Amino acid sequence: MAGQRGYTSFGKEHAKQSKVADLKEFFQIGQEVSGGVGSSEQYPANVRVEEMPDFARLGMELYKAFEKAGGHLLRAIAIHLDLNEQYFDEKIHNGNSILRAIHYPPITAEPESAIRAEQHEDINLITLLVGASAGGLQLLNKEGKWLDIVPEEDEIVINVGDMLQRLTNNYLKSTTHRVVNPPREEWHQPRLSIPFFLHPRSEMDLSCLPGCIDDQHPLAYEPITAGAYLDERLREIGLKK
Repeated sequence: MAGQRGYTSFGKEHAKQSKVADLKEFFQIGQEVSGGVGSSEQYPANVRVEEMPDFARLGMELYKAFEKAGGHLLRAIAIHLDLNEQYFDEKIHNGNSILRAIHYPPITAEPESAIRAEQHEDINLITLLVGASAGGLQLLNKEGKWLDIVPEEDEIVINVGDMLQRLTNNYLKSTTHRVVNPPREEWHQPRLSIPFFLHPRSEMDLSCLPGCIDDQHPLAYEPITAGAYLDERLREIGLKK
């Protein structure tokens, strides 16, 4: 399942430019198809946690809430790109989105070179993230400086992902971010975080939008589908062989 459902162990995933695994483990919940569009055959069944009967139900409730909020955000993005407001609606209906619960365990020894999550960009269209149990999230701004990101209780952090960057021919830049280790005196504290990676269905064409291509911004990417691109990236980060 390439880590797309259930538990992925500590030391498995790494940033595409790094050979050192991030200091994290995670559990993932994926799409459960409904509404007659899209095939359940391409999505593995979600893993049920027998010891916690409410886990799957609550996880899917959160999944659907994120999916709905993300759909509203993509409508705003479509308007900004001079597209039809509903441009993304059909493409993300029964899309291959992922809800990931991440656990960064306490740090018990001097890390050789890894941080909790090395700098990277997300694969998907957009990422939605509610506040984590501890700090550490940073993003790289246009001036090349790392900024601490600490959302309040009623705030959601939104990242542009690589798929949206490809679609817009680099007009909307994928957000480079990382999770740094805490100060040594806080090594004993774990960190919990729950991002939602909003993906379209696999057949979505990620060819650059014509409106984002001109003499100053020549075509930067070859055509590819969302499914083929996801497969390529999962291999780069060590989740698929």
